[in-house]
Amino acid sequence: MSAAVLAVAFTATAGVASAAQAAPKPKVTEAGPLVLPQGSDTGISRAQIFDSLVTDPSVYAGKNVAYIWGSGSPVPPAGAVSSRYLPLVRDFGWTVRPITWWQQNHPDWVLYLADGVTPAYLGTGKSVPLDMDNPLVREWYWDNQVQPAIDQGYQMIALDNVVPWNWLHAKGRYDAAGNWVDLYTGDLDDPAYTATVLNWLEYLVNRLHTAGISAAGNVSPLGVNPYQRTASAAAVNLVDLWLHEGGFTRSRDANITDDEWLQTFQLYRSVVGAKPVVDISMTTTPHLADADQKQVDWIIANYFLVRERDTLLTLAGRNEYGMFLDRPELYLNLGKAVCAPQQTTSGAWIRSYQQGLVLVNPSSTLTATVTLPTGPWADTHGTVYTGTITLPAVAGTVLTRV
Repeated sequence: MSAAVLAVAFTATAGVASAAQAAPKPKVTEAGPLVLPQGSDTGISRAQIFDSLVTDPSVYAGKNVAYIWGSGSPVPPAGAVSSRYLPLVRDFGWTVRPITWWQQNHPDWVLYLADGVTPAYLGTGKSVPLDMDNPLVREWYWDNQVQPAIDQGYQMIALDNVVPWNWLHAKGRYDAAGNWVDLYTGDLDDPAYTATVLNWLEYLVNRLHTAGISAAGNVSPLGVNPYQRTASAAAVNLVDLWLHEGGFTRSRDANITDDEWLQTFQLYRSVVGAKPVVDISMTTTPHLADADQKQVDWIIANYFLVRERDTLLTLAGRNEYGMFLDRPELYLNLGKAVCAPQQTTSGAWIRSYQQGLVLVNPSSTLTATVTLPTGPWADTHGTVYTGTITLPAVAGTVLTRV
């Protein structure tokens, strides 16, 4: 692992966060250019998260859907890229290889919690966690999970749960003789675990590139402290497409605010000009159709604030994956951005487009009054503003000239 990979910092000039404005160029490897989704220069480019409930692909026609994460088919709808879902540090085949299979066949490959009994499962899941430092595990992962997807025709692998800090609380494993081997502290901020994940990710991405295959990574959550966020940013730097399941709504629970919003915003802007980014912003309601309009406005405004050409949006209810979802807001088109996002003296952020403005106030407590360019402006609900607009705390809006 190079030092450069780990030395990722969150930086922004005073009041302005900038990103490369040129559209990303396809990465070229010895096997040729990688296949990556390409968004639209204007409007909202979209990503579909799983497609198991989409029975008629024609539903995507005219909807700006550029990417399918975890598609059931290597053949994408017109204008899109499909990807094969795989968890980064676990066996995807837990229904045919439960923990008992691993304990019988490869007992020294399984990671456990500090009690030495409980596998370091992700939450309530049963996908068996594996020691990705082991070269034999890496070969098994490639031969049994990656190569079959390539043989089916997938040109991108979608790596899930790319979390380079120890949220599994993994502690160690047993050797072939049944002796306990301490690998990690079991704490969240564990440099040894971080090194394992980032080294494995770097190895896997490089091997995929050698095969002419691109790598997407769901790097989220980003973490709650500088250690976790720096490690997460290093992982973002390694993949060809960054999928952020947290979006600007803290992975379903609430809109992110204050310093958390600023660090997330800065990471987006540092990446969006260099590679495709999928922003998954889920509402707090189970179904998008029942979402609070203020939260939808917040999501749309944040998307336009950070977007470049290959920035894609998934708007969904709480874990509402697999089906095609639609809302009128997803057809907003403001033309091209005419500047980078800028922070106003009120604390709110603003960005001008050819046909409108977007404003976001990420403060959890303070309102923000912003001076508008000359003329009347209307939000997406028909309210007209002239001179100034006052945004409540945790609010976003899109304005167009009347």
